[in-house]
Amino acid sequence: MGEHDRLVVDYTLLESSKTNLRDIKRVLNGIEKHRADIQDIWGHESIAGKMDEFVSNWDNYRRELLENVGNLGKQVETALKSFEKQDLDLKNTIEKKHGKNGGN
Repeated sequence: MGEHDRLVVDYTLLESSKTNLRDIKRVLNGIEKHRADIQDIWGHESIAGKMDEFVSNWDNYRRELLENVGNLGKQVETALKSFEKQDLDLKNTIEKKHGKNGGN
C-alpha cells in the first residue's frame, strides 16, 4: 500500500481543536458579564445609545456563534471518538488474526 492508500488522523490536532472550541465557547459566554463594566465609559447619551444597539445586535450574533461553536465541538468530539474506536477495532482484528506479537 502506498502513502496515499491510507487515512492518517492527527489526534493531537483533533484534541486541541476540541479544547480550543470549548475555550472559545467559555469566553463568548463570559462576555455578557462585561457589558455593565463598559456602559459608563461612553459618555454622551447618543453614543451610549448606539453602543447599546451595537451590543444588543452582537448579543444576537454571539448566541448564533455560540450555537455553531458548540455544534462544531460536538462534531469534532464525535469524529475523535469514532477514529479512536476504528483504530482499536482494527488493532484488535489484526492481533486476533496474527496473534498479539504480529507473527504468522
